[in-house]
Amino acid sequence: MHRSFAAAAQELSITASAISHSIQTLEEALGTQLFERARRGVEPTAEGARLYEVIRRSFGDIDDELRTILDRGSHQQVVTIQSAPSFAAIWIMPRLPAFLRAHPDIDVRLWAVHQAPDFSNSGVDVAVTYGRPPAAAGVNVEPISRGERYLPVCSPQLVEGWTLPLPASDIENFYLIQNDVSLTSWDAWIARFAPACDRPVRGLRLDRAFMTLSAAENGLGMCIESTVLVHEYLRQGRLVCPFGELAVEATAHHLVVPKSRDGLQAVRTVVEWIRGFADFEAQPRATGRCAV
Repeated sequence: MHRSFAAAAQELSITASAISHSIQTLEEALGTQLFERARRGVEPTAEGARLYEVIRRSFGDIDDELRTILDRGSHQQVVTIQSAPSFAAIWIMPRLPAFLRAHPDIDVRLWAVHQAPDFSNSGVDVAVTYGRPPAAAGVNVEPISRGERYLPVCSPQLVEGWTLPLPASDIENFYLIQNDVSLTSWDAWIARFAPACDRPVRGLRLDRAFMTLSAAENGLGMCIESTVLVHEYLRQGRLVCPFGELAVEATAHHLVVPKSRDGLQAVRTVVEWIRGFADFEAQPRATGRCAV
C-alpha cells in the first residue's frame, strides 16, 4: 500500500486526481470513509485496511489460478526469481544459459535486489534472500546450505611465501576488506580468534559480496565472506583460506517459495535447480587449505 494517491497514480499510469475521485466515489457508495487525508499522504481507516486485505488476497488468488492454468497449457512458462545480488551474480547468472537450454519452455526473469520478497502482488515465484525473511503464512523457507559459515579468504599471491594456515594473530599484517551489509564482520572474527589484535589494518569498505571477493581476488587484501559465495572461488583456486577452518557460523542465504506456487511444474523445476547448487556439500572437499 503506497499511502499516497500520487504514488498509486504513477504506478497505474493515471492522474492522482483520477485516483482521488475514484476513492471518493467508492466511499460515497459504501457510506464510509476508507482513508484519512493528511498533509503528507493518506492513511487507511480500519474499514479501508480490512477492505485492502480482502482485495489483496482476492487478486493473489486470481493470479495463482491464472498461473496454474497457464502451467497446464502449452505456453512458455514465466518464472520470476528474486535474488540477493551477490548470489545472483555468483551462482545464478553463470548457470542460467545452461538451464535455459535444458528447459526451453521456461522463461526466467531475474530480479537482483536486497529487499524482502513480496509474493502478494510483485509476481515473484521464487526468492533467494540474504538473511532469513520475516515469517509469513503460506511460505516455505529453507537454508541454501545447512553448513554455511563465514571465513577469511584472499588471493594466493597475497600469502605467497607464507606457511599456511596462518595463526590468527597474523591478521594484523594484512589489509582487511569489509562488506558493510554482511551478517558478520571482521570485528566478530577478530574478537573470537585474535582478541589480542587491537589495531587491525583496515582497507576497502564495500556493500556487495561479489565486489569484496573481486577485490580480494585482485590482491587488495583479505575479506570475510559466506562459504556459499566463496565455494567456486576456492574450487577454482582463485582464492584460498589463509587461516584454514577458522570461521564464524551464520546461516545467511535462504530459498523462499510460496506454497501457492510450489504446485506449478515450472516453479518446481527452478526450485530443484537452485537446490542443486548446494550439492557441493556432498562433494569431496575442495583442494587447498580449507574445506567448504
